[in-house]
Amino acid sequence: MLTLVLFVVVFGGMIFVHEFGHFIVARLFKIPVDEFGFGLPPRLLRLWRIKGSLVIGGQTVQIPANFDLPFEREDGYNRPAKASVDRVGERLVLRTIALVQDEIPTQPSPQPAELPLELSPKQPAGAVSVKPRGAIELSGSLTKIDTGMELTVNALPLGGFVRPRGENDPDVNDGLAAANPWKRLGVLFAGPLMNLLTAVVVLAIVIAQSGIEVPGSVKIAEVTGDSPASQAGLQPNDVIKSVNGTSVSEIDPTRALIRQNLDKSITLLIDRGGQQMTIVATPLSNRSAAQGALGVALGYPTRPATLGESLLGGFVETGLGALNIMYMPIGLIQGAIAPSDARLVGLKGIYDFFGQALQRDTQTRAQASQPASPSTSGGSTEPASPPSNYVLGLIAMLSISLGVFNLFPIPALDGGRILFTLPEIIFRRRIPTRFENAVNSVAFLLLIGLMLVVNVMDFINPSNIKLP
Repeated sequence: MLTLVLFVVVFGGMIFVHEFGHFIVARLFKIPVDEFGFGLPPRLLRLWRIKGSLVIGGQTVQIPANFDLPFEREDGYNRPAKASVDRVGERLVLRTIALVQDEIPTQPSPQPAELPLELSPKQPAGAVSVKPRGAIELSGSLTKIDTGMELTVNALPLGGFVRPRGENDPDVNDGLAAANPWKRLGVLFAGPLMNLLTAVVVLAIVIAQSGIEVPGSVKIAEVTGDSPASQAGLQPNDVIKSVNGTSVSEIDPTRALIRQNLDKSITLLIDRGGQQMTIVATPLSNRSAAQGALGVALGYPTRPATLGESLLGGFVETGLGALNIMYMPIGLIQGAIAPSDARLVGLKGIYDFFGQALQRDTQTRAQASQPASPSTSGGSTEPASPPSNYVLGLIAMLSISLGVFNLFPIPALDGGRILFTLPEIIFRRRIPTRFENAVNSVAFLLLIGLMLVVNVMDFINPSNIKLP
């Protein structure tokens, strides 16, 4: 259950962050947004409709929150209407409105017409009359209608969506498709950029927790259970000073020395908490590359990371991850990457990986919180392995993948829409909107089909994803 909740929150959160990026930049460029949905359709309920506005007979009138017009917004443009409004300070606030059939002059009145007021018979002469609500009447043509953005809750709890006004219709004057191409590019880039920034923050947190590696000596970062290293008494945080008398200070030469002595006893001089000791272990040739001949993960000692180092490291790691994903299609064509290593994974595969990551992180944190146990080699106590950050690493990886994948020049994705926008900037000519919408619609159906195939394959032929 915990894995399911984490999966929904994380996967949905990444989609939500993506759509929130589109929303923020659209509003920054004053492009109206008709709906911001939590989850994916069908709609369950509307939480709120924010305030809107309209212009009737040249007068600007505020539409109150949660006010529903008695007609569709598209049907009201340039149509004659009658409205009753209240004056609140300097603003006119809508109370009622209706379209009318008779032609009403579209020229604005110099001042809003107010209904005559009569004193109540019970009021004494000279008393101040309270103006009834909706006493001000306006009439004229509706030249602008902004109904206000709806906040909705939808049935599928995976992320959300943004519906900018006029997203695919340039005839909507204040909509997205009618905006200048630079604004459209900004809105389209904003979603993937938010995913990449999310990865930067997550990786910065990982770096802040794990520290900055200091090359110059080789540390044992992890010892797997029932391995030659574990049986010999090697422990996490042991620093290897030499292998068979050869001093070592870098990871690759240390690995090479271990691989040169498969199925032979090797002598390791290690430093454990300032005390040097000699341990004899036997790397085995029958262990897989993932297991390691000795069963250790090597690293460098670490020091605490500053805030600047954490953020810089987050940017660097995110950039490297993005480059690796962009290189993947090239590597497949060149044969440098095996197709099995570049297989697309669906929701089930990601869910399974989340289960492994959560289990490993939970185990390592439980071990780290326990008191140190006696060493298998006697004498000192054995420190617990540092807690892992596989869940955070997976969140960062998925955020990078979502951001980069959406920038690929594939129709229906943000990258494909960006590609359709570039000719308007470079050649000052826009690709016909009808053609663009048709291509995006076909591509969207193909992407849905691909997603179905990928998710079905997750059940028929599950991917064998294992944590190192």
